[in-house]
Amino acid sequence: MTIAVLSQACSGDFWIAGKVRVQILNDLPGGVTLTVHCQSKDNDLGFHQIPPNGMWEFRFKPNFWGNTLFFCSFQWPNQFHHHDVFVEDRDVVRCQGLCQWHVKPLGPCLNDFICDIWDS
Repeated sequence: MTIAVLSQACSGDFWIAGKVRVQILNDLPGGVTLTVHCQSKDNDLGFHQIPPNGMWEFRFKPNFWGNTLFFCSFQWPNQFHHHDVFVEDRDVVRCQGLCQWHVKPLGPCLNDFICDIWDS
């Protein structure tokens, strides 16, 4: 089964282009705007306002040494949280080039079905 997963991952556009897309979707209730600030050790992507049901994305090329990390802060009225949106060792295979995070009050959900709790 592991071979099938790796084979599927290796055949995708990710391995051809070598880039990863991270999408942040605002799935918060109540029509609130989500403020996101993402960065890595080397890149600060700035602050972005995501409207209700909106989306913001960024792309990057992992270094393939297994240590690429992007983390974000998430803020909406009376809430402030953090989460690692790309950890190379964890996400290079499970995302297969697209990490789509649905932001919900209790935590972000990868592809809307693998839900994590907030890191903070």
